[in-house]
Amino acid sequence: MWPLVLGLLACSGETAAPAPAPAAAPVPAPAAPAAIVIPSPSENRFAARHILVTWQGSVGALPNVTRTREEARVRIDEALAKVTAGGDFAELAKAYSDDATGPRGGDLGGFGRGEMVAPFEAALAALKVGEVSAVVETPFGFHVIKREALREIHVEHLLVSFAGAVNAPAGVTRTHDEAKARAEEALTKVGATDAEWAAAVRTYSDAPLKEDAGDIGWMTPGQMADVLDKAAFTLQPGAVSAVVETPVGFHVMRRVE
Repeated sequence: MWPLVLGLLACSGETAAPAPAPAAAPVPAPAAPAAIVIPSPSENRFAARHILVTWQGSVGALPNVTRTREEARVRIDEALAKVTAGGDFAELAKAYSDDATGPRGGDLGGFGRGEMVAPFEAALAALKVGEVSAVVETPFGFHVIKREALREIHVEHLLVSFAGAVNAPAGVTRTHDEAKARAEEALTKVGATDAEWAAAVRTYSDAPLKEDAGDIGWMTPGQMADVLDKAAFTLQPGAVSAVVETPVGFHVMRRVE
């Protein structure tokens, strides 16, 4: 996934969360804001929350984790019992999870096959949306997993930066007003075809992947700044947003699928 999704697009005055790491411990995605439900683009993609309890010596465990494996098992069993009794999964993730997703309710966002370790993926794939797993052990600890409805859209992006903007590329000297005017000019050039959009991105965008039409891939709610979420998740496939401002600059979003 394009790093600027995390470093730039998610810039909204708060620290952005990382996307899932390939074949490693599940990692955080922010809690999803209200958004339309988008059908999964593939049967090979998932969305989930989880609670992770680590122990001293498990892969990725923080230095301050001193509990034994047996103590970790008792703690995850306690969390699962509360989920099974009707407790709110997100709130229990905040209380019990050692993963960086914990403060956001354990939300992992969307990810494809092969992006999580095999035991985690197998348990998740066996669940229906809304179901919760039994305790699953991986090298990272003990997990309880809840499968969520997958909400994703495929997005392309054009960014016009200005001097002083967050993470402005080296050499950008245009003013805020000049950047806004340039973005508005770009919007008049995007046209209705893939070729016209790609040409506008190559000409006007300051973001990486401009040679690939600014394609930032499949996005779940919460991976971008709120204003970009609102702009992108209300678009129909093929539609283009108005110019949207964030601390990073001026954006134009295009929904592919």
